[in-house]
Amino acid sequence: MLVDSQNLPLTMFNALANRNDLFMALTDRSGRIEWVNEALVLLAEIPAEILIGKKFFSVLASHEKTNIQQAYIREQLLKGESFKFEFSYISNNQQEHWLFVDGQAISNAEGITTNYAVIANDITLRKLTEKDLEQTRQRLKRLVENVKLVPWEAEASTHKFTYVGPQAIDLFGYELAQWYQPQFWRSHIHPEDLPHVLEHQQVAALQQDNYIVEYRFLAADGNWIWVKNIVNIVRSQGEVTQLLGFIIDINQPKNTEISLQEALSKLEQVNQELENRVQRRTTDLIQEKEKLQQTLQQLQQAQAQLIHREKMSSLGQLVAGIAHEINNPINFIYGNLNPATKYVEDILYILQLYQQQYPQLETTLQAAIEEADIDFIIEDLPNLLNSMKLGANRIREIVLSLRNFSRLDEAEIKHVNIHDGLDSTLMILQNRLKAKNGCPQIQVIKEYGELPLLECYAGQLNQVFMNIIANAIDSLEEYDRQRSPQEILENPSQIKICTELNKGDPTIEGREEFYHKPYNMQSAPAVVIRIIDNGPGISEAVRQRLFDPFFTTKGIGKGTGLGLSISYQIVVEKHQGQLECHSTPGYTEFAIVIPQERIKTNYA
Repeated sequence: MLVDSQNLPLTMFNALANRNDLFMALTDRSGRIEWVNEALVLLAEIPAEILIGKKFFSVLASHEKTNIQQAYIREQLLKGESFKFEFSYISNNQQEHWLFVDGQAISNAEGITTNYAVIANDITLRKLTEKDLEQTRQRLKRLVENVKLVPWEAEASTHKFTYVGPQAIDLFGYELAQWYQPQFWRSHIHPEDLPHVLEHQQVAALQQDNYIVEYRFLAADGNWIWVKNIVNIVRSQGEVTQLLGFIIDINQPKNTEISLQEALSKLEQVNQELENRVQRRTTDLIQEKEKLQQTLQQLQQAQAQLIHREKMSSLGQLVAGIAHEINNPINFIYGNLNPATKYVEDILYILQLYQQQYPQLETTLQAAIEEADIDFIIEDLPNLLNSMKLGANRIREIVLSLRNFSRLDEAEIKHVNIHDGLDSTLMILQNRLKAKNGCPQIQVIKEYGELPLLECYAGQLNQVFMNIIANAIDSLEEYDRQRSPQEILENPSQIKICTELNKGDPTIEGREEFYHKPYNMQSAPAVVIRIIDNGPGISEAVRQRLFDPFFTTKGIGKGTGLGLSISYQIVVEKHQGQLECHSTPGYTEFAIVIPQERIKTNYA
């Protein structure tokens, strides 16, 4: 279908006027709007009837970021000549847009300008592209200015250069002709780096299209320069045909990196030395602290021992003094009881003879005899003297036990009968073993073996016996308070004391009545004293700390925590023996082991 040629300009104008991206206006010679299309109305956001009569550049200026070159436009309007300019504005969505305004003069038949056809189109995309290109150009400029690089091309198989940029002359000092020689590239790579570079080349040829490798390159002045080679692999039908790339001088940053690595390495070494020094100092301080703690503990133990020894010494002196003071009058009384008994027997015999010779007595004498009940006196007086003798003998035994326990005259090593020390301790503790205050009697079972006289510090060993037996009594009393009468009747509280001579056997055999763990014995014979009770037992946590100074499970004011600690020192340090404790519920055993070095061969 042919278009009417006469109507074609109007058709084309209507098509252009209806476009949304073309902003069109018809103005008079002074620039006042006579007609606008819909796109310019939308841009100006002013109705068309209001736009008519306004100067077009004032309408555009209201949307502009910067003033339009109004002086230029007025000059062109006065001359009746066309004008062109660009300007930007911010849209409603806060985006920047650019417009290119083209104003074409419309002349009459005499060639005088009567109107202007103004068309503006959006050139935002072009402006953004130009801006990006400019930024890219600036970046490339900075890159080229700040980075020293050499473009190159080379054969794929031999790496013989087919092109090298002129920058190579300034960077490395070689003439370009030298770069085109065969093997030039390989022969100038540092021998230590060449295997690494060739390996990169071979692997990349099979798997990659490009790669980057760093190495040292020999310059004309004999210095090694660190470079970075950016390589692009060109392929044709799967075959590598050419290599393209850039050689970049990274000598300064690489040397800086190496220097930094060396500095970091030295710093790490210094840091390690400091850590080692700190570690050694910390170890020394820990050792010093441990030594100080040990010294403090030893001082505390020594102080505790001195206090305990002073107390025991004072107690021993007091006991010995009391025993001495009691012993003299008791011996006097006991020594006079025998002759007194003899005298009484003689008097009673004479009295009986008088009764036989003079059966008929005077009334007054007979009344006195009946009132005195002379027959009862004759019968009871021997019994009374015998009771006095038994009482005095009991007192003598107690005094002897006190003297044996204190043993002030035996501060040095002496040969003693261990059984005497045990019996003396039991005699002193006899009152605690009896039933009292609702607590039943504690039975004592003695299984004494045949022992030799033991060379030891007798008084100190008696302290050990006293501490262990007293602790056993405390434990059994507390245990009985928690048990019912029926339980006590079925299983009465007992303390069993066993002694034996172990003749070098590796273990001490247990008794059938009690569970017993073997002790670590030396090959030499030793005397073993075992003190066993059937109380509640000792937990493992408490057992581990039994011999620690000042450790006690008793309430405040009931224990010092020194008894077993001092006992351990007496047995282990003083006598080179062993003091061990084994316990299970219902069974606790303390074993005292004294080696044979202090044993006399003859038996007590």
